[in-house]
Amino acid sequence: MVNIKSRSEVLNDVIKDGKKYPDNWKAVFGKDNKRLSRDYYIFNPRSGIYLLKEYEKNPFEIKGIGGKIARRIDEDIEAVVSKKAGDFGIIQGDYQKIIRNLEKGIKPEKIFDAAFKGKKNLGISIPIKGQASTSKEVFKNIHHTYYKEQQRIDKKLEKMANEDGLYKSYE
Repeated sequence: MVNIKSRSEVLNDVIKDGKKYPDNWKAVFGKDNKRLSRDYYIFNPRSGIYLLKEYEKNPFEIKGIGGKIARRIDEDIEAVVSKKAGDFGIIQGDYQKIIRNLEKGIKPEKIFDAAFKGKKNLGISIPIKGQASTSKEVFKNIHHTYYKEQQRIDKKLEKMANEDGLYKSYE
């Protein structure tokens, strides 16, 4: 059974796994038009598959939920993602550290460059890097493959979005 968590808890779990298993991350991004959500399948062969579903409550607030939906990824999906992939990463920032470094005269380009190269943390780090696909075909495939596992997340998201008025028509 999937343990449903908040958006930030899911991202923290992914980052924690990323520190244990820094290589071979992949992701599939797409849109669930039925629930009006953006869906992110983030996975590693050693960690499993996380699903994060989110929507924009208003221009200033993104809400979402998700969880680990499987302990392993189907090899066929992993191979297809590799063929139709671009780069992705999860970025963490420490605003106070960034400001202190800017005040010390460190140029913003150097702060970003250090993050991309995985060198000294100057306020920005990228704990998860990998390949991602936005192919509708790949998204549809992974969505159908793990449909059963994500049903509880879908129902919880629908309830949350309904309470926020996401499904109400304009009056």
